Amino acid sequence: MNSVPKGDEASTEIGLPGGFSQGVPTNAIYVRPVVADRINGFTVRPEVLQIAIRDAVSVEQFREVWDDKLAANRPPLKIIDFAAVREGMESGRSISGQQSQAWAATGMASLAAIFIIFSTLSMGVSERAREFAMLRAVALTRSQIAGIIAIESIVLAFLGWIGGLLAGWLMVLIGSRILPGLFSSGAMLGWTSLSLSAITVLVGATAAAILPAWRAMRIKPLDAMSTRPKTPSPFWWIVFGVIGLVLSAITPITVFALPMSDEWRTWCYSFVTYPMLLLGMILLAPAVVVGCERVLGPVVTGLMRLDQRMMKTQLSSNLWRSVGATLALSVGLGLYASTQTWGYSMLVPFTPGEWLPDALVAFHPVGLTDEDAALVPEVDGVKSSEVMELAIEQAKFDWEGGEPPSRLRFGDNGVVCGLDAARAFGGEHPFLSVNFVEGTAESAIDAINNGNGCVVSQDFVMATGLTIGDEVPFLLPADESQRATYKIAGVVSLPGWQWVTKFSGVRRHFVRTGAILFANHDRVHSDFRLKRTEFFWVNFDDNVNLESVEAQFQAIAERRSGETFLAEGVGTVKAYRPFARMTATSNVKKAIQLRADGMIWGMSYLPLVTLAIMSLAIANTVIASVRARTWEFGVMRSIGVSRSQLVRLVFAETSLIALSACLLSLFFGLVAGWCGVGMAQFGGWFAGPPSFMIPWGQLAIGFAMTLLLCLLAGLWPAIKTGRSEPLRLLQSGRAAS
Repeated sequence: MNSVPKGDEASTEIGLPGGFSQGVPTNAIYVRPVVADRINGFTVRPEVLQIAIRDAVSVEQFREVWDDKLAANRPPLKIIDFAAVREGMESGRSISGQQSQAWAATGMASLAAIFIIFSTLSMGVSERAREFAMLRAVALTRSQIAGIIAIESIVLAFLGWIGGLLAGWLMVLIGSRILPGLFSSGAMLGWTSLSLSAITVLVGATAAAILPAWRAMRIKPLDAMSTRPKTPSPFWWIVFGVIGLVLSAITPITVFALPMSDEWRTWCYSFVTYPMLLLGMILLAPAVVVGCERVLGPVVTGLMRLDQRMMKTQLSSNLWRSVGATLALSVGLGLYASTQTWGYSMLVPFTPGEWLPDALVAFHPVGLTDEDAALVPEVDGVKSSEVMELAIEQAKFDWEGGEPPSRLRFGDNGVVCGLDAARAFGGEHPFLSVNFVEGTAESAIDAINNGNGCVVSQDFVMATGLTIGDEVPFLLPADESQRATYKIAGVVSLPGWQWVTKFSGVRRHFVRTGAILFANHDRVHSDFRLKRTEFFWVNFDDNVNLESVEAQFQAIAERRSGETFLAEGVGTVKAYRPFARMTATSNVKKAIQLRADGMIWGMSYLPLVTLAIMSLAIANTVIASVRARTWEFGVMRSIGVSRSQLVRLVFAETSLIALSACLLSLFFGLVAGWCGVGMAQFGGWFAGPPSFMIPWGQLAIGFAMTLLLCLLAGLWPAIKTGRSEPLRLLQSGRAAS
């Protein structure tokens, strides 16, 4: 900011923020030029020219003729046509986010279909074991038996595919009627959607039929003589569990331990270790089911006042059926758990910590004179001894022609904050109670006060690879041929600095920034040619009225109403109403929490919907279990077991399946969420140390929903079983066998 005398009025030269979007903005207020002149404080000049091209001329032809001529203009002009606007929109974060959600929905729907079909086929193989044995004894070969299972799988998948297309198209039609703006340009079912969904269905149906077909092929002709269920040997589920643990452990080892480049780590995580984690969860499922049966079974039967022997081997004797139901539930519940764990763990480094003062006050656009700055500590509600003047500028890094760090790809600039280092970091009660990760407060204060020392945030060091003693060069915004260089004297943990700088107006020239750096106040003032003080850190008295304090700050800002300043590329601008922007740390925390809750739960809706759909698999499992045990239930009723006990027995089985799904999903969610947080530092948008937080309250909601859905799925089979007479149960069981 350069002060320029102009008659009796103070005139200050500043630069307008950069990073404006090209083309015609949609989120804007459109007024007449005269009104715009009054709002802006300066005479506006046209920046966008809209032209219509003759029908006989294409955009490409026009571009070939005019591109070079317009580029040679000073400043250069650029043609932005519909194709460029559309490409920019498609590459935008909102569109890419919607595409990611669509792919995620496709993946979850595929997994859901696979496990539902797998569960259905597994139950069919178990119930028709004698039939398959007789077919093997009559004429059919093993491959023909497998073919029957494969055909059943494809038929089920085809029916589901047709139903899904009809249901999806119906939802689009209803949605367009209820929310006309949802599909403003119309909606159509393209061949891409049809072909992709068909391929997904075919592959999923084939995958779901592999294990049931293998089990059916193992049925021997002599098995027709016996209908006793075979309990899998503990050896196999123990082996599967060990293999599953090993595969699951490879993912965090790849993320946190193995030395490799960021590109290779990202590729390996996406295409190798994360699929291995999914496979590990599948292999762990039998061990989890058997473990829940043995450990939690007595607890569940005790709560339902049942004999423990009734549920001793109910899940393990029908292991594949139980595993299929558990995995079906874990598709949605596991993703829900991982989303919640990842989301709230990622929120930790972005939540403002206790190191921040109560508020950051900015006086725009011309700052305060020394006379006005002396009024800030006198504001009612402000602790007069806890006010700190700041000299702040946002400037580009100067990597001296080299490539910027890959982990800092979204922030080619930093916020330089000049302050009184002794007050900020020294004493028993420093103004900024930060935690020094590298270096000490004493050495940092000495380097800042006696040279070009600075203190940087921990995530900046992790992103750039710099350390204490390295220099951080900046280009001056007013003159990019000049540089300002600072030497790192300390590294501190600054959770939440990103959002504070976003809300407070310190990002003067760029929308995004990659670091915050603390240096000597006078040096920053001199290096970046700042004159007036615009920013203050303040602490408040207890129970202060924030609105009243902000109004007093606004009164101080309006003392310089009517002053002019010189804006780069615009000229003289008149500040009709200077304003004070007070960013209270408490308000920032509330805003971040509300925003984070909305985003995390928005990502969790799809997994919860998938979980609700997966309850159909539980209903199938319970119905099959009741049908297979009809004779057993008849005998139990005949020897004195009450209707209520049978109903509770069915509910006990569904509860154990729900608990198995909860444990498996919890393990997957914690591992996947933790690894997702670790991968964030290699994605280029956050390079801080990984944090891990388990949101037990949010996870409890998903687990409670799972238990409720399982109990609802078992409601009708339980009631039907309880209402049946012993003789009818015995007759039905004899007919089924």
